[in-house]
Amino acid sequence: MPVPDLTLQQLRAVQAVAESGSFTKAAAAEHISQSVLSRRIKEVERLLRVRLFDRTTRQLDTTSAGRAFLLMTGTVLDELDTQLRRFLTFVAAQSGTVALAALPSLTAVVLPDLIREFMADHPEVTFEIRDADAAEVRGNLEAGTVELGLSDGGDLPDGFCFAPLLREQFYGVAHHSHRWSVRDSLSWADFGGETVVATPPGTSIRARTDAMFGERSIPVSRHFDAPCVAAIGGLLRAGVGVAALPALELREFSLDGLVAIPLESPDATRVTGVVYRRGQALSPASARFLDFVRAAEVDTPRGVSRVRGEAAGCAPGTV
Repeated sequence: MPVPDLTLQQLRAVQAVAESGSFTKAAAAEHISQSVLSRRIKEVERLLRVRLFDRTTRQLDTTSAGRAFLLMTGTVLDELDTQLRRFLTFVAAQSGTVALAALPSLTAVVLPDLIREFMADHPEVTFEIRDADAAEVRGNLEAGTVELGLSDGGDLPDGFCFAPLLREQFYGVAHHSHRWSVRDSLSWADFGGETVVATPPGTSIRARTDAMFGERSIPVSRHFDAPCVAAIGGLLRAGVGVAALPALELREFSLDGLVAIPLESPDATRVTGVVYRRGQALSPASARFLDFVRAAEVDTPRGVSRVRGEAAGCAPGTV
């Protein structure tokens, strides 16, 4: 026997009649006329080849077949209502997951406060966060494993948008016994002849420092490719070279035994913000978080300032 093709309207009509015990009350509850409701019930009974209700002029009784039908379809309708409510909550960006990749300094210093404030109004949203360097952030976005990235905006390929968030001052960092310790400020030229401890290629810091040294033909001794900023701090405390680091990175390790002197140059900064794919249909939660971040006030530490502007690579108001 083929399975009859019943509609949700028909299932809800049967449920409404059984619960109210009246065609008149059921029609009112379903916001339809009694004649429309009656036709729906008759069609269900025709397709099932069984009577669901015994009708008399005085009362309406559910048959044994009707009770069995309601037992099975009631569970389906309840589950459907639950899932639809969840979906509507998802569409309203009150639930769902925000998947993002971020530079470690932004993950540690900036992102926690942003998430706390966002979740005050969106407590059901969850976050999937990946620590990544600039190249890995772009790779995750290209692969579709995340929807948003927090990174620098340098050398983004076509198809990416960048919404600026913060501008960080670069600092020259060295052991407290280094000749820089008596200086109030530095320039890129002061790195000439120094042994530079750097992050690996592919990171936003390395890209910036290599570009500055190359453009100015500043000779530096061989780089130590430290695996992370905390390792750079350890090497500097051991007296192994100097480093150029943006302000947020300095919060990744203790400056005990070190000096950090600002680089006074218009290009001695790193601008970080939100990176995302142009034209991508973000999930409601991610779209809401993107809007929140772009409008948020950020409590900036020393050497960091808030930047506002249209997303580079995207027309105003577009994702």
